[in-house]
Amino acid sequence: MSLSSRTICNALFTSGGTNVFVCNTCNDTYRSSNGYSNLLNHLRRHHPAYEQLARSALREGNALQLRVVDQRTVDVYRWVEWIVVDKLPFSFCERPNVRANTKLSKINRQTVKIYVVAITDCVEARMKRDLPSPFGVVLDGWTHGGRHYLAIFAVFNGKREGAGVGTQTSADVFDDIHCTTRQFVLLAFCPLEDETDLGAQSVFDLLADTLSRYDRPWQAVTFMVGDNCSVNQSIVRKVGAVPFIGCASHRFNLAMKDYLAKEDALLEKIHALMKRFSTLKGRAVLRQVTPLAPVLRNATRWSSTYAMVERYIALEKCFRGLDHGTVSKHDLGSVFLSRREHGEAKTLLGDLARMEGVTKMLQRSTLTMSATRRLFNQVVQNYPDMKDRLSATAAIINYPALETGLVKIQRGENLNAAERTACASFRASSEPEDHEDGAEDHASIVSEAFKRRKVSKRAKYVDVSFVPPTSNQCERFFSAAKLQLTDLRMKMDAETIEKVMLLSFNRTMWDVYTVEMVRGRQQ
Repeated sequence: MSLSSRTICNALFTSGGTNVFVCNTCNDTYRSSNGYSNLLNHLRRHHPAYEQLARSALREGNALQLRVVDQRTVDVYRWVEWIVVDKLPFSFCERPNVRANTKLSKINRQTVKIYVVAITDCVEARMKRDLPSPFGVVLDGWTHGGRHYLAIFAVFNGKREGAGVGTQTSADVFDDIHCTTRQFVLLAFCPLEDETDLGAQSVFDLLADTLSRYDRPWQAVTFMVGDNCSVNQSIVRKVGAVPFIGCASHRFNLAMKDYLAKEDALLEKIHALMKRFSTLKGRAVLRQVTPLAPVLRNATRWSSTYAMVERYIALEKCFRGLDHGTVSKHDLGSVFLSRREHGEAKTLLGDLARMEGVTKMLQRSTLTMSATRRLFNQVVQNYPDMKDRLSATAAIINYPALETGLVKIQRGENLNAAERTACASFRASSEPEDHEDGAEDHASIVSEAFKRRKVSKRAKYVDVSFVPPTSNQCERFFSAAKLQLTDLRMKMDAETIEKVMLLSFNRTMWDVYTVEMVRGRQQ
């Protein structure tokens, strides 16, 4: 295979400064600001066998026959990696202090953006080639800076040697709790084409365009995971054959809202107390007895209610340290809780602490459908009022036969007729049975009587432990995107944001050799 011009020149010339190169054979000095024409002309005139010299130089400098990458390519790769992974602005590479404190060769923001675009094209081409079929889709929406973005992930079983389901070593713990082979790939992160229409049809069109972008038909999608909202339910009805799995975290959040509704009067009083101490004068009073700050709840996450009650219990002892004059001056007596209400708050905190443990477990990226079902069954056993939301046959579940079927497949249990129909897409391809030779056809009655029957064998299914019970991967991704889309970078266009976040999330799909390939195409 012929060597590229860059490889030849890197092997036979030494950098003598900015755009200055010294021939390793005759020590002649040449300038080359754009391309390798001057250097190659020198080699053709004075060293006709320069290709053999280059191969020899590469062999001598690389005795193990490793793939050698030139220093400029490594520097470009380090700049792109630094900016993308640490979520820095493109102008970071032009800051005087950065250039003064790094040994990387200089680069400007326009060049960084060019490489980000080119590397993204390579990553998308790789995903188009390597994305397995079938796979699942996980999606969720996020509103930030006056725009609504949609993140679409592909999830599949990225089987690795020595990895699998169940990482516990204790015999007292089920071995179907975690899946270490589940793999997510970010396919798209962008606003809807028509931002004035946030309906199901717009989301459906974006999802269809994303699948076409990677040359995948709808038939390649075996399931979809998302919030239990009307838009997602409408999408799966439009597609028809794509089963929908509602996010377990979203379902648990709704169950907790129902559970906390009966404590609304107590929570409103705690919230009013915290709000009183959140004012400037209230904070000044509170600082006299404690450095702790008040915590308010919000309507989106029930965990904020837990944080508020927990902080109230911690501050209650400090409230007793306030003198009567201070309490009277700021009219704090009207917002303090009574002894009975304080006792109720302590009891409620114990229940919320147990529920917080469930929420944190649901946030695990390796949690399986089977583990989630065990978790919800235990919650229902301790708190029967949550059965309407968390039971396996709850009305909020769109495909109960699918979810119970996946749990049974993972546990190796028998499926009923409805579950077998719902899980048909997860059935393993049948292998041809080995026919016995002719002598077995005339076997004796004795051998037939004691022969183990194979006809009762259950249908085989693929490993379904990779199917995620929640769409929390999207939530974690949005937290990272928020660090990228700061108030100082709101000018960044949506296409550039998508490319940067795609490279950041799919970090394992590009490396220094990807940059080398990009630079080779630019020559």
